[in-house]
Amino acid sequence: MLLAQSESCFFPHVSDSMNSFINVPSFNTVLNDEARKHYLPATNLLFGLLPEMMSRKIPEANVQQAFILSAVLQLLPDLSGKRVLCAGCFEDTAYEALCRMGYPVHGIDPQTDGHDLASFVAENPELQGTYDLVFATSVLEHVPEDESFVRDASHLVRKGGHVVLTCDFDNAWKPGGALPPTDVRLFTVHDLEDRLLGAMDGCSLLDKPDWGDHETDFHYGGCCYSFATFTVIKN
Repeated sequence: MLLAQSESCFFPHVSDSMNSFINVPSFNTVLNDEARKHYLPATNLLFGLLPEMMSRKIPEANVQQAFILSAVLQLLPDLSGKRVLCAGCFEDTAYEALCRMGYPVHGIDPQTDGHDLASFVAENPELQGTYDLVFATSVLEHVPEDESFVRDASHLVRKGGHVVLTCDFDNAWKPGGALPPTDVRLFTVHDLEDRLLGAMDGCSLLDKPDWGDHETDFHYGGCCYSFATFTVIKN
């Protein structure tokens, strides 16, 4: 739930302190151990704001939310007056942290308001082209229709707006290969750079990707894979 503006005074220096470490060196990369070290201040902030929720998370996976939090605040350093949507907000610590910091972020999730991104877009056609940023943390690998998901996200953002995503990644994965529990797929360079980007209307990658330059390093559910970031701008 979004905190009232007065409640955000419990964290009066949070947004100021973020300025010292929100630097995102690459928006289209793999979040490996080097990234975990880089985003450690953001991860520590998440623990400070949301200790109970963070205690339920897999430590090595928290880098995704740390990246998302840093990316949102770097792309929109002044969130006042901006429109931001989190698709898949249930238990998303980046979303909850932004709310605790007093930022007006709208969250949707089948487990909270009954909306996935497809139903939200279908029921609110007037919202297309109105958001400054749409983000989703570790959602894309669970979505059966991933191209429709990113297309819907691209429709929601205005010109100059951004879509920021993280996803489970293994460039060597092929359909039919082993998957972590609840994943529909793992993503490859081809999926991100060609298939998904090609499904998004009027969007381009925010910077040059280096997804294929990293080894997998995260072990879960009998699989070894990585976390990729996928960030586009609406042209």
